[in-house]
This record gives sequence, C-alpha cells and structure tokens, in this order.
Amino acid sequence: MLICRHTLTVLLVASACGLTLPHAALAQSSSGASVPSSSTAAAQQRSERELRASQLIGRDVVNAQDENLGEIHDVIVDVAAQRVHYVVLAFGGALGLGEKLFAYPISTFSPHRSSNDLVLNVNKELLQNAPGFERNNWPDWGDNRYRAEVDRYFRANAVGAAPAGERMMRVSELIGREVSDRNGSDAGEMDDLVVNLGTGRVSYAVIDFDQAWTPDDKLVPLPLSALIFPARKNADIVLNLDRNQINTALTFDEDEWPELNNADFRRDLQASFQQLQNPARAQQGGAPTSSGAAR
Repeated sequence: MLICRHTLTVLLVASACGLTLPHAALAQSSSGASVPSSSTAAAQQRSERELRASQLIGRDVVNAQDENLGEIHDVIVDVAAQRVHYVVLAFGGALGLGEKLFAYPISTFSPHRSSNDLVLNVNKELLQNAPGFERNNWPDWGDNRYRAEVDRYFRANAVGAAPAGERMMRVSELIGREVSDRNGSDAGEMDDLVVNLGTGRVSYAVIDFDQAWTPDDKLVPLPLSALIFPARKNADIVLNLDRNQINTALTFDEDEWPELNNADFRRDLQASFQQLQNPARAQQGGAPTSSGAAR
C-alpha cells in the first residue's frame, strides 16, 4: 500500500486557496447563450473528477505544445485545511534544470484539451528561474521560508500563489503511514488519499485496517476529520473513532476499488460519513459495502 494520473498529479501540488483550473473559451449556442464547447466541457469534467493521490506521483506533465516537461514527484497537502497546495515536479534534461525539484501552485496548470494530461502554463524562462531545491535536501514544509519564496516568486510573475497552510505534509509520506487508535494500539495504515481536481480539496482518506478491526479485510474511506495527524515526523496517525463506528462504515475490496465518481458510490459514501458523525443513528449489523461500479 504505497503511494503514490497525470491529471491529478499536478493538481496536488496545487494551491490550497480554492483555486479552480482555468476554463477555456465559451462557444455560442444557436440561441445566443454562451455554452461550453465540447472540448471545454470535457476538460472541465476531467478537472472536477475525484482521483486517488497515489496515481498522481510519477505522471507526466506537458506544456502547451504537448512537449513532455517532466513528471510529478510528490504532492503537498494541508491535512488540517484538507486542501492540496503544491505539486512537486521533476523536470527532464531538455530544460537544463538538472536534479532539482520544483513546487508549483495549482493555478499554473490547466486541463489538457483532449486527454487526461495536465498542461503547465508557464513559459520556459519562468520555469528555469523558479526557486527549486535539491532532491536530497527537501525543505521543511512546516517552515514558511521555502513556501514564502515560491509564493513571492509566482505573485511577482502574476501567476498566482498558494496561501500558507496549517499542516503541510507530503503525500508520499502519508500513504503507508501506520494508524493507531486513541490508546496507541495498532489499527491499520493509510492506503490512499482521494482528491478533487476541480475544488483542490483532499476529499477523504482510505484506511486499510488490521483484521482485528475489519475481519473481511476491506478498505474503509473516512473523512480527514476522523484522523489526527501528529506534528512529529513519522509518528502514527491517530484514529479518532471507536471500533463500533468503523463497523458501520462503508467498505470495499482492496483489489476492486469503486468508480470514485459513480453517483451511487458518492451517495453511499455521503451517507456513511453522516452516520459516522451521528453514531446514534447507526444501525445494527455489518458494515455496508459500496454499490458503485468498480474501476
């Protein structure tokens, strides 16, 4: 259960300020009303889909000419505000940027017109002059200095910037992290995070519980508010729910993820989250399973 689509990829790096991906020009309908063109509508639909964060890392990023620039190396999220802030890019040799990594706000990306790729809307000079860091010397995301440098740079170049977050963490260091209960006993591990490209939000976490918690070995999606993320690096994530609540939560098979954007799955997920918030309404019996189409 290690982490880590192209589309998501860039997004996670994005800004936590609620920025949405840029929209293409509108076409005129026969009645004179402005309506999205088919390519624009498709791009908007792609940008609004929820995706697994683990499928972002390693995905390619292209420029406006469809030339490959590099790949997503990691995504930086604010677990307190439940938002994505930056995507960390590793560029190819064509740009002459060596082994450095670069954090970019989501506002610098847009959906590709005909694929699931994301386009980095920054010219070559801006790319080359952006503040980067060495692969073996990552910045402390809890320290504002590098983030402030990135934000100042993009504000100065009229590209946009991400506001400071409260609890900035790397996706690659969250997926696979151990989860314990409030008493410090092992409960499972973080299997994945699900993000929404249109809103820039981290929608929920997916936990792989130990068999003592889920005997049928199912995955359990939970809102981030059900988890406590310690400040100490590598410390266990703490589950702020008891076992009876987990027994009533929605579950699905590890090898058969539901279609995350399926309407039935979304409805079932919302009902599950509401039930977790109101445990007195929980019904007796086993946990519900997803009715959404499998991916």
